[in-house]
Amino acid sequence: MIAKLRWISLSITTFFLAWLAMPSSARAESVDVNFTTSDGVLITGKFYSGAKGKDLPTVLCLHGFTHKKGGSSTTKEWEGLALALQKEGHSVLTFDFRGHGKSTIVSGKFWEAEINKKLPGALKTDRPRKISYTDFTSSYYPNLVNDIAAAKCFLDARNDSLEANTSNLVVVGAGEGATLGALWMASEWRRQPCEVVEYTPGRPANFFIASPPTTKTSYLTAMTAQDPEGAKQLAAIWLTINPTVAGKTMGKLPNWLKDVTMKRSLRRVQTVFVSGKEDKDGDEFSYRMLKIVKPGYVREKKDKEGTKKGAKTPEDTQGFTGEYTYASKMEGDQLLPLATKDIVDYMAKVGKKEVLTSHKKQGLEESTYGWFFGDLAKDGSLPLPPSYKGAPFHFNQPTTTGTGRMVWPAKVPSEKESIRPLPFKYMGVN
Repeated sequence: MIAKLRWISLSITTFFLAWLAMPSSARAESVDVNFTTSDGVLITGKFYSGAKGKDLPTVLCLHGFTHKKGGSSTTKEWEGLALALQKEGHSVLTFDFRGHGKSTIVSGKFWEAEINKKLPGALKTDRPRKISYTDFTSSYYPNLVNDIAAAKCFLDARNDSLEANTSNLVVVGAGEGATLGALWMASEWRRQPCEVVEYTPGRPANFFIASPPTTKTSYLTAMTAQDPEGAKQLAAIWLTINPTVAGKTMGKLPNWLKDVTMKRSLRRVQTVFVSGKEDKDGDEFSYRMLKIVKPGYVREKKDKEGTKKGAKTPEDTQGFTGEYTYASKMEGDQLLPLATKDIVDYMAKVGKKEVLTSHKKQGLEESTYGWFFGDLAKDGSLPLPPSYKGAPFHFNQPTTTGTGRMVWPAKVPSEKESIRPLPFKYMGVN
């Protein structure tokens, strides 16, 4: 009996040690995760750790939603895509946008944030600890872009624990989630690493009265030798990207898509548009957006002999920019069952053919950033005029440059793991 118990004990110990030795992706298909936005929303999601997560592109998924019906990432369609990508070694994050699915809990900090003071709960004496998309106005919805920023911060932490590779990020978005994804990706091309400097503002001397001594203040200055954060993007996959968010037209969407995909000296971001051919409006809009980012693109057609023609472009730097269309009326998230295999195959191809950046620590806690708003240059570089390079700007307030362009602090050292709310009005959202 004693020998049998010893054998059972040894077996349990051996099993436990073997379990510890497994990669996390082999132990569990996904783990429930939570992370907090800069304005105090507890975002809930699932992280699928890939066996090759450190080496392969990491995937960030953005579910679709509507102003009337909401939306969620906890569907069999999103789970199916995440599991299929995880099986190939990729790490994947899905999450619910604020007020949707399980992402409803907020801290007291939420109601103090300027962006949330117009919500109904802000007017109550006993402010609620939960929020719902049913309380959002159409003008509030662009704030959901901050949930994407928080998700990227979460992935950066997983990157530093060798479970992901956010230097090669692929964003998969559906419907209005895709539209917000395009806004976020474009804003990342304006987020630049900065450093803290001690700066004493100069004051002109008066002939009669000596200028009083000025106090040294901590400021930020752009580290122009480093790439903007957008350089970490590898590709985007948009399932029926929507021209509106909560009924409000996003007129700058074509500009955001061009900003993300323009030709640079850096790696060019590839983009795929997914649509159902029988969803006439969605299909036509997706095709129009594709032609904006890839001028000269023509859909494949068959002539009388059945030979495929079209889909040619002189741009050899956009070999993985194109479309997947299906004989379906489905749109957005609904297309995932049809598109999952193509998305997985696409990831395998783009991961082999495109130049992947070696895994490196992101070090978000120690990092400092600023947004530099304005039109990007023709070569895709930051809207930072030569006369302003290296000039300091204040921690806690926006600064207008001499050319009318706006500089805005995105993160300072005291803010360990979060990016400030994006002032999206400077991205053309009214």
